Amino acid sequence: MSINAIDNFLKSIPSKVTNDIKGINEPKGIEQPGQNKGEGSFTQALEKAMGEVNELQNEADRQIEGVTLKQDGVTPHGAMVALEKADIAFQLMSAIRGKIIRAYEEVIRTQV
Repeated sequence: MSINAIDNFLKSIPSKVTNDIKGINEPKGIEQPGQNKGEGSFTQALEKAMGEVNELQNEADRQIEGVTLKQDGVTPHGAMVALEKADIAFQLMSAIRGKIIRAYEEVIRTQV
């Protein structure tokens, strides 16, 4: 399993919109609550989260393969736990994707 569908969707967003989003800066000298200096952009945070979800899915695949091939140290219980972690992470990423799409559509509908 992979998250290519989400990755392809994010790549399909027009580059002008993503460049506009990347160009948004907070006013200088004003620190937002809960925000540390040096944090990455929203895009970087999404890419990191998608990478972590993908790694969880790859680990679940390795565990299932290990159970199938009867590798030492791989148990069905461990494989099921890895699979459930990957499933929950993917469901969360899908929900976040849905929220992002709705927010994007709302911004597009906003009249200036």
